[in-house]
Amino acid sequence: MIRLFRILLLCLAVAVTAGPATAGPAAENQPHDQQAAGSDHNGTIGKALALVQQGKSVEAEQLLLQALALTPDPAQVYYQLGRIYDQRGDNLKAIAAFKEGIKIHEQGRRTSR
Repeated sequence: MIRLFRILLLCLAVAVTAGPATAGPAAENQPHDQQAAGSDHNGTIGKALALVQQGKSVEAEQLLLQALALTPDPAQVYYQLGRIYDQRGDNLKAIAAFKEGIKIHEQGRRTSR
């Protein structure tokens, strides 16, 4: 179980660091408010990471769950949620978050080709 979890974590980390799956002309056609929300999601992730470091993982989780509705790249948000759940020892939630992030990232790749 731990090995599967680590493999999922590695896969999502590679996918997320590979860059936005939907970048390009489609992103340029988004309304300004969606672009602004997308550029702010990195700030939201930063705030969530700071909360985790302060021992406030519940608040960080809530912030990231709210960010899911606003971000054009939810794979990064799911990755951070998975890390929070992993830190708490909730392997099932962590694996589910990592799997969802991978699925969304791969769907974006298929539609951006």
